Amino acid sequence: MYLFDVNILLYAHREDSPNHSKIIGFIEKSVQGNKSFGFSSLVLSGFLRVVTHPKVFNPPSEIETALSFIESIINFTNSVEITPGSRHWKIFTDLCRKSGAKGNLIPDAYFAAIAMEYGCIWVTTDRDFSRFAGLEWINPLD
Repeated sequence: MYLFDVNILLYAHREDSPNHSKIIGFIEKSVQGNKSFGFSSLVLSGFLRVVTHPKVFNPPSEIETALSFIESIINFTNSVEITPGSRHWKIFTDLCRKSGAKGNLIPDAYFAAIAMEYGCIWVTTDRDFSRFAGLEWINPLD
């Protein structure tokens, strides 16, 4: 099951983003298939934080437009909300220790742990995720 990173949603939503057409095509193929795909509320909130920020995008996305985009994805019948479970904290702290994560890599370890706990394939364009041993991930731009 695929689990999308914030950057994947940003590329898919913002037509002015590089690689928009390739990423939106990947997402459309993923969500319209028969297989389940996951979403994390933390990823969705991160998407909203970035896409509506006037220092990141000029102009930023309107909140209603961004929320509609999210709802168009998570309302598919094959979408599954993925939340941290009972093993998450242990996986997360092990990843932090083994990878030497600190600062901005801490949230990455958190997301990696969510994906690993449920056996999801993490979909991202961020190569920093390669540092987390045991994480299955893909970059749709490769």
